[in-house]
Amino acid sequence: MNPPRILLIDDDPAYCLQLKGAALQAGFEVVYFHNLEDGMDALKETRRLKAVILDGRCFLEPRQEGNAHSNFVFHALQQLTDIEHHYNRAIPFCVNSESPEDFREDLEGITRVFLKRSEHEGMFGWLKEAINDLPETAIRRRFVDVFKAIDSHLDEEQQELLIDVLQNQGTLDRAGIVTNLAMLRRLLEDIVDAGCLIKLGKQPSEFDDGQGSRTRRILEAMHPRALPAELLSQAISMYKTCSKYGNHVAHKKSRSSAYFPGKYALPRLVFTFLELVCHLVDEPVNN
Repeated sequence: MNPPRILLIDDDPAYCLQLKGAALQAGFEVVYFHNLEDGMDALKETRRLKAVILDGRCFLEPRQEGNAHSNFVFHALQQLTDIEHHYNRAIPFCVNSESPEDFREDLEGITRVFLKRSEHEGMFGWLKEAINDLPETAIRRRFVDVFKAIDSHLDEEQQELLIDVLQNQGTLDRAGIVTNLAMLRRLLEDIVDAGCLIKLGKQPSEFDDGQGSRTRRILEAMHPRALPAELLSQAISMYKTCSKYGNHVAHKKSRSSAYFPGKYALPRLVFTFLELVCHLVDEPVNN
């Protein structure tokens, strides 16, 4: 598993490099920007940034001239709140300032404030605890066998996609169910491709020629040597359901349909997927 990735927003390039090195020794990877706009854009683009370190004073926009803004932290706090709400995320953040006394009273009960350059150890300890308390970290702990199995086969983006599905499997919103079914279909295609290499010793592209989906042809090729009939049936049923209902266009057309996956269908399909993961990529090739 890769080290947790932290976003640093600080306008001092030399200090950014210094903290990046210290963070690596503490088990973190730091990505830094020198203004709030670029930092927040990066935070919106990926969930792989797990926490944020804010300078006490910093620029709000790229190419900004003059002195760094003294109200930078409060602009950042507002934007972090907006991102948490819009993207349904929890984003721990702290302030790392040369004058922590300027912020401690206003931020009491909201977050921690550290003395820049002097409290790295305490700050990294706080970040470790904050990340450990995140919902996605709890998901990884709960399904540790699954994430151990996929670590060599699915990249960070794919793993974050699985975390999203696991977190949102209880949604009752129809649009949310559609979105999760679409993500689940993509993950199934990815894990079947990985299983193709492991179980059959073949490249998934070898199954591109022919009628129907590549995923279904690979699944059928695994039966019975590498995939029991029960799992084959469940996998194909899951793929059909995700393909049919994990599509917003099809969803709009089927509003009057007699059936739409209900509140128990998505969790059932998610756990079917987890069983397939452990069977397809957590075992050696059967020769």
